[in-house]
Amino acid sequence: MGKSAGLTYRTIFLEEHGKLCNEDIQCILDKGICFRETGIMEKPVYLGIGPDMKASYFIGADWLDEKEGLSVVVHPKKEMENVDYFKMFMTCLENELSSDYFSLIYGIECEKKYINCARLQDQITPLLLIHYLTVLKRLTKRGLRKDYVLQEENLQCKAKGRVLTGENLRMNVIGRRLDRCYCSFHEYTVDSQENRLLKKALLFTARFIRKFGSHDSFARLSALTNSLLAQFENVGDEIEIYQIRRVAANGLFKDYNEAVILAKKILRRFGYSIEKVNRTEGGTPVFWIDMSRLYEVYVYSLLNRAYGKQILFQVKGYHQCSADFIKLDENLIIDTKYKPRYENGNKGIIDDIRQVSAYARDEKIISHLSDAQPYMGEYPCLIIYPEKQASDDLEVTRFNHEESLLQKARKINGFRNFYKLGVRLPVKI
Repeated sequence: MGKSAGLTYRTIFLEEHGKLCNEDIQCILDKGICFRETGIMEKPVYLGIGPDMKASYFIGADWLDEKEGLSVVVHPKKEMENVDYFKMFMTCLENELSSDYFSLIYGIECEKKYINCARLQDQITPLLLIHYLTVLKRLTKRGLRKDYVLQEENLQCKAKGRVLTGENLRMNVIGRRLDRCYCSFHEYTVDSQENRLLKKALLFTARFIRKFGSHDSFARLSALTNSLLAQFENVGDEIEIYQIRRVAANGLFKDYNEAVILAKKILRRFGYSIEKVNRTEGGTPVFWIDMSRLYEVYVYSLLNRAYGKQILFQVKGYHQCSADFIKLDENLIIDTKYKPRYENGNKGIIDDIRQVSAYARDEKIISHLSDAQPYMGEYPCLIIYPEKQASDDLEVTRFNHEESLLQKARKINGFRNFYKLGVRLPVKI
C-alpha cells in the first residue's frame, strides 16, 4: 500500500489461476467492481463478480479502480517464476507466422496511469521492443517506403516549386543575393515523417537493449538493431510530439501499419524522452501477457525449426474448433497445454484428453492428414506441456528432424494412442 495526495493505493497480488482471498473478494464486491477474465482471443477484461474469482493464464497488471487506487498484479506460477521470457520471445519471433500472431499474445496500455509496485518487474517492455525489431526487419527487406515531403530551401541559380515571396524578399532581395531564390517544393524521399517516427523509436530501442549487455541474446539483438539503423541512414530522427500524433497507420501497407502502432507505443512508454529509457522509476504500464498462447507459439517455433513444412499451425475445424498443430508425416494431432502438472501424472487432465480426441475426429482437421484412401484407424494424439527443470540441468528442449515426436513422447496410461511430451523452457541463470 502507499499514499499520494490523500489517496490510499492498494494492490491485489495473484498467481496464475490463483483464487482471490476473502478479504480481496469483499473489497471488490464492496466497490461493485467486476473481475472475470474473458480468456482466449481477448485481453483480460473483468466482466463478472462472484465468490470464485480467480485469475486465468494471463499475467500482468491492471487497474480495477484507478480513481480508488485499486490495482491487480498477476504473477507467473511458482513452477514458472524463473522462466526467461526474453529468450522465449526471441525464439517465437524467428518466423513470420508467429510474428503476425504475436500481437494476440500481449497488450500494453501506455495511456493509462502507471502502476507503482516494488514487486512488479517490467516484463512487457522487452517484449514490445523485440516485436518492433522483428516487424522492422520484415519491413526493411522490401525497402523503406518513399513519400512526397514538403521542403523549404534557399536554392542557388534556380527556382523550384513555389517561390515564397516574403521569405525570398527578406533573405535574398534585401541582401542583394540575387543568385538565390527561396522556394517551397515537394521532394520524393525516404525522409518522411512516417520513417522519422520509426527511426526515433528504433533509437529508443537501441538505448534500452544496452541494458541487456550480459544476456546471451544481447549480441544478436545488438547486431539486428545496428543493421536496421543502417537501413535508416538517410532518414532523420527529429520529429515533434504533435507530428508523431499526426502520423496515421496506412491500411494499404500492413508492415508499416503495425510498425507505426508499435513505434508510438514505444515512445509513449518512455514519455517521448530518450533520457528516461534507462530509468526504473515511474512504475510499470498496464499490460497483459497470455502465457498459454506464448507457450503455444514458442513450441510452434521449435517444431517449425526442426520439421519445417511437416508442421501445420492452427488447423481450423468445424464449430470454431482449432488444433494447435498437426504433423503430416506422423498423422499426428498435437495440442499444447500450459500445465506443468502433467509432469506429475495424469490426474485432472481428462477434459484435455476429451478436447484433443474431438480434434482427431473433426473431418475438417483430419482432412489434412488423410491420403487418397481415408484413414480408418485412430489418429495418434499428443499433448505438449511445460516440463520443470532441475537446478543443475538448464538445457532447453530441442527437436531433431530425424527423430519422430512419438519416439520422444510418453504414453498416457489408460488411453489408446494418446501421448504426452514435456518441453523445457529457457530459465534465468
